[in-house]
Amino acid sequence: MWWISLIIVLVIVAIIAILVLLITYANNKGDYGDGGGTYVGGANETSFLTPANERAGTRGENLVNYYLRPLLRSDEYLLANVILKTKNGRKAEVDAIIISRKGIFCIETKKWVGHIFGSDDDEEWMQRYDDPYRPDRHHRNPVKQCLNHCSILDKLLYERYDIEGAVIFADLEDGHGICSAYAYTIQGFRNYYRELSDDEINPAEIKPIYQKLLPYVATSEQLEAYKEETRNRYN
Repeated sequence: MWWISLIIVLVIVAIIAILVLLITYANNKGDYGDGGGTYVGGANETSFLTPANERAGTRGENLVNYYLRPLLRSDEYLLANVILKTKNGRKAEVDAIIISRKGIFCIETKKWVGHIFGSDDDEEWMQRYDDPYRPDRHHRNPVKQCLNHCSILDKLLYERYDIEGAVIFADLEDGHGICSAYAYTIQGFRNYYRELSDDEINPAEIKPIYQKLLPYVATSEQLEAYKEETRNRYN
């Protein structure tokens, strides 16, 4: 009978709706796992109304933070979504900053898929997809972007510390075209970080540095305003 078919269709629609809600919740949960130091970050939840490139970026930041925090001791810090002012009066967002005995790390995160090509000196890096119908994408050099953030952070901290830059690719598929001293996969950075000595920063200095940077962690409103400003500037 027709009503049996209708019931089947409604049941299927309901199941699909439930699955979509569960997937959305899992993606937006922002679970940073257990262990490690203190994580402080602005709101970074996404929805299907968020542009796809921003969803990917946020997921990349979440993934990187998830794997970085366990590297830290309980009195060390990981800050995310830190907005700093540049010398020309504009703003720059630092995806993550580590403050630990091993040093201060200014981290740029990227969740670029496909084949990535670029070097430290290039003005742009290229992203090439396996799908022949998707055109290549050109991005601002993430290393130069990261090192610029390091310079801003260095001045904010009165040039007392060596700020180390790192561009971390959250889900790198093919990085054979990357020639950089600053680019890492998540596991590559974890391995590099673990090998560093623990005497770069005196433990007594860690919390004051954290307190100095804490006011620059963006609220959800500040983060959205910054993203809108950035979209308007580059689009």
